[in-house]
Amino acid sequence: MCGIAGIILKPEQDLADIRARLAAMAGAMAHRGPDDEGVYLAPDGRVGLVNRRLAIRDLSAAGHMPMGNAAESVWITYNGEIYNAEALRAELEAAGYEFRSHSDTEVILHGYEAWGTAVVPRLRGMFALAIYDRRAGTEQAQLLLARDHLGIKPLYVAETATAVLFASEIKVLLASGLVSRAIDPAGLVGYLRLGSVPNPLTIYQGIQGLPPASTLPIAADRPTAGEAQSYWQLPTDEDPGIGAAEAQERMRALLAEAVGIRLVSDVPLGAFLSGGLDSSAVVALMRQATDGPIRTCSMVFAEAAYSEAAYARAMAEAVGAEHYERVITAADLQAELENILAAMDQPSVDGVNTYFVSQTARQAGLTVALSGLGGDELFGGYPNTFGQTPQVYRALKLAAGVPGGTAVARTALTLLPAGRRAQWARVHDALGEPPSPASAYLTRRGLFAPSEVQALVTPEVWAAAQPRFAAAAHVAARAGGNGAATMGWISRAELRTYTHDQLLRDTDVMSMAHSLEVRVPLLDVRLVEAALRLPAAVKRPPDKEARGPKPLLAAALGEALPALIRERQDKQGFTFPFAVWLRGPLAESLLQQAPERGWLNPAAVEKLAVDFAHGRVHWSRLWAVMALATVGQA
Repeated sequence: MCGIAGIILKPEQDLADIRARLAAMAGAMAHRGPDDEGVYLAPDGRVGLVNRRLAIRDLSAAGHMPMGNAAESVWITYNGEIYNAEALRAELEAAGYEFRSHSDTEVILHGYEAWGTAVVPRLRGMFALAIYDRRAGTEQAQLLLARDHLGIKPLYVAETATAVLFASEIKVLLASGLVSRAIDPAGLVGYLRLGSVPNPLTIYQGIQGLPPASTLPIAADRPTAGEAQSYWQLPTDEDPGIGAAEAQERMRALLAEAVGIRLVSDVPLGAFLSGGLDSSAVVALMRQATDGPIRTCSMVFAEAAYSEAAYARAMAEAVGAEHYERVITAADLQAELENILAAMDQPSVDGVNTYFVSQTARQAGLTVALSGLGGDELFGGYPNTFGQTPQVYRALKLAAGVPGGTAVARTALTLLPAGRRAQWARVHDALGEPPSPASAYLTRRGLFAPSEVQALVTPEVWAAAQPRFAAAAHVAARAGGNGAATMGWISRAELRTYTHDQLLRDTDVMSMAHSLEVRVPLLDVRLVEAALRLPAAVKRPPDKEARGPKPLLAAALGEALPALIRERQDKQGFTFPFAVWLRGPLAESLLQQAPERGWLNPAAVEKLAVDFAHGRVHWSRLWAVMALATVGQA
């Protein structure tokens, strides 16, 4: 696991201090790779690659990056893990390629030499990479950027008058001194609307996120951040012929394989264990795959309503794990607040939990941890999204189909007591849009309603954000595909929006802030493809025997899970007791962090704080504003 970055100068541009800027970028991501640092500068001095390495496989100097081929005509800087590297290596060795290391980096390098860009879709794992190829000569040299199928590893691109730059984190691009810190109104509005900035937007002007499952070729002689090319799509076809027994067996085999191939490591490895079904499934499958010791980490709170300690302990005991618990308090959050905000890279309403559990894992001696992220998206675990979005869609269609129905419904919502009006603001605004799966999905998944965002930001920000955010906000429609808001549609929308833009992004930056690699076996590409093709009736059977939030996942694991976990009826979620903590001294500290740089309406921010204090709005809305504290700062 690593951090990567690079600069490609534009024609006629001279950057005498390019080495110093590359070094500054390397320094800004030292946390991503404390074990090694490398800089490659092309012979003409116009292309530079940077790598900070967290050594996981082949800890020797042979794994140093950027890595070149024997002729030094192809160079790679890479972040990630490739789980089918040994199979690809055998194929390449049979074709005559010689290896100098045991790293998966060299497998990608020779794979590119052998197959060109076709190597990218063959990689099974998580990755963000840059390959500089000057085999055809300097004038025809090319840089290839690529990301993994699900977008587990991030990659950002910026184009300026001087150069095209790329990096694993936005703060690394800013460290170059070539990229503006000006806020992007569309990114800001998108963040407040959704709780995370919708890709490819970012919170800064001129910086874009490379989409998942895409490549971006850049001609080195005339570099531009052009259109990315997709190499894979989430499946939209379902196989109605699969029955329950076959689905369980198929999922059981794919789950076991996905976890098993992620246990390869030359450094200490363990797992996050919240006590929920997803993380428990991962730990159970780890025990099936190995007779060796297993280490697990979890968070415990004094607030009993938020603690899943009993479930986590039961799971750890069932597999004989060496279990680490850490009690987290509001004082811990306040002590770490500055570091948490700095680690975010982009503002988010989530990620604090991952920050602390990653910190705990490192304190426990781990360098790699497996996570249960992805199970909810594949197996329908979010009650507020999978359980209600189709109903919301039907309600919107019904209101639109009745003469005057939309107007009547919107008027009725305005008559609600003030304490409940904010809870229905998203529905009120959705009634003013054409009913669609996307509008229904955003009604359930969104943070602030459009009208609330408009009141919260300045008129200048709101005007500048349109219509760029309008297009980005409906990325759910593009991700989900055509058709009604079915379970499969929602899974695809979740994977391409909430999962990618918030959960995976937060997991990456918060874990790497502690130099910890997190692997997500439930987002293995083969498992994802198979799960998305299962009919909804198999994943969530209508019969009363299949109870609980994710009956197919529980059935696939069977007796590998303790009865306490397998038969659990509720879904608690890996959340902190913010609703309690933000009512203490921490709230005052956070309010002092509110940005006063012309983005937000101060009166609206003050009203938000008052509404939270009186229980009229969810804590996440107040936190969302406070998380903007460090945006734009040098």
